[in-house]
Amino acid sequence: MRKMLGLLLLVQVTWIPLYVDGLAYNRKAPPTAEEISRVKNEKGGSFDEVFKGGLFVDYDPIPDAVKIASKIRTVKDLGWTKPPRRAGSIRPRHRAWGGEGELAIQDKANYDETNPNCVEAWLKIEDFYKYTRSSYGPAADCVYVALAGGKKYAERNVVESKLTIWRSGNRGSFDEEAFRASVKKGQDELKNGWISFLGLNSLFITCIIFPTNPIAAALQGLLEKALDSI
Repeated sequence: MRKMLGLLLLVQVTWIPLYVDGLAYNRKAPPTAEEISRVKNEKGGSFDEVFKGGLFVDYDPIPDAVKIASKIRTVKDLGWTKPPRRAGSIRPRHRAWGGEGELAIQDKANYDETNPNCVEAWLKIEDFYKYTRSSYGPAADCVYVALAGGKKYAERNVVESKLTIWRSGNRGSFDEEAFRASVKKGQDELKNGWISFLGLNSLFITCIIFPTNPIAAALQGLLEKALDSI
């Protein structure tokens, strides 16, 4: 019983839908405003999705992403209009490792902007859409993943450093190549996090379905030692 309990404690299975509430993400053209509105209405206003960071589309969203990103000159354009606060000790989690269900720091209990020791708020994707006047789609998601990486939220100091790199051209002009590099880095971080999460879960599931395989035996030995030490 203790062996089974130990293995079950290690297993967390997450099914990732390969569709976006009735609106296919894998398409050859950006979704129109009418399509987005139709899906929102059909779903009662809900537009939950698996964030893909501009990946898995059959067209290049970067040209449209550049149009969005080039309009962002400072963090003030993303809602951080007050002097910077301290970052705090809590970091946003990767989407695959608890980030999808995580609240933004400013939405958590006891957050008080009037407190002089209050930490800096995080950028939510909904606010990103609002401040950049962009809508759901791969182009906007490319910009967001460039800022947040694999995490659900973007931090002010990270965004500031990214914007400095993007504005490294002549007289502060927008550097498209630097932006493309940030997008790729963010997408890689997003992909690698999900790959490691799904791979680890698949391993634990295999150990339960095939308990006599060598990996399961090794894990069982480690768990027995851990449980015996309690």
